[in-house]
Amino acid sequence: MASDCSLLLRAARFACERHAGQRKSRQKRSTIDHCLEVAQLVCEAGLPCEAVAAAILHDTLEKTETAHHELDAQFGQRIRNLVEAVTDLPWDANDANKARLKAAPHDAQSIKCADIVSNLERLAKVGELTARDMEEKAATLAILKNADDELARRAARLVASPLDEWSRRNVK
Repeated sequence: MASDCSLLLRAARFACERHAGQRKSRQKRSTIDHCLEVAQLVCEAGLPCEAVAAAILHDTLEKTETAHHELDAQFGQRIRNLVEAVTDLPWDANDANKARLKAAPHDAQSIKCADIVSNLERLAKVGELTARDMEEKAATLAILKNADDELARRAARLVASPLDEWSRRNVK
């Protein structure tokens, strides 16, 4: 238990340092807030501590100067592999990124579902959700066949909701 807490705190500290000052402008929040929300969703789904740590770190390879070997050295190969599985690598074609995600293990696909939930709910809340967002997330969700059932259902409900329904739900 203490080692689980230590792992999560180390992951949170690392992610906070790497994402310092970064914002998700359309979502009107900090990147680390998004990462922690994804981790909370993964934790609430009952996934193991390593998956929660990977959820905290899920944007570090894509959005910071973090190198793959740094994740391996700091957090181990399993966490690095989970983070890599959900990362859109800029040097890979979109098809290669999708293929890697499709072949990813249960925990990685569950992290991606939580990422979809976090992104769509926040974009809707701040009035920035678009049809393109919905289409892109629906296409990603369609390949996530090994994700946690509840996270997948929640993401599926979101991508199936018409945009006008989102607008009605999120009137300020």
